Amino acid sequence: MDALMMLWEFAPELKGKLLYLALIGQIVITIYCYSAMSKARVAAVRGNRVQPDNYKATTDEPEDLRVYTRAVANQFEMLVVFYVLVLAALMATTASWITVALAWIYVILRGIHAREMIGDNTVLKRRKIFIQSARIILLMVVEFVIALLVIA
Repeated sequence: MDALMMLWEFAPELKGKLLYLALIGQIVITIYCYSAMSKARVAAVRGNRVQPDNYKATTDEPEDLRVYTRAVANQFEMLVVFYVLVLAALMATTASWITVALAWIYVILRGIHAREMIGDNTVLKRRKIFIQSARIILLMVVEFVIALLVIA
């Protein structure tokens, strides 16, 4: 049990910093998606593929540009749960090194997912990456609940 408690008690300041950096890492991925979307849209307008007015409500967007729009939207779906879990773990002081590892695995998977979505966009590969990231979120929830019951 002492070894298990070390997961929660060892280097709390470092755990906190690493978790905040994971949040920042996810924010960077989101900004990357926005930048890629903006670049693709500007190129499409300059190439006369779409009219600037199409972006008042993002209508009639060609499929290759909708991919960028979806990539941005993807950064705000399951990610809300991630942000809440990390911040709740920090506020409740239940964050462990397991939390840190899972958070970083999640951010890495989301980065790979975003890159795949606006890159090759292989749907089956992207789905597998998404499923893995969803499993990480589930593990984070379970770890948070256990920590609340046992540690807090």
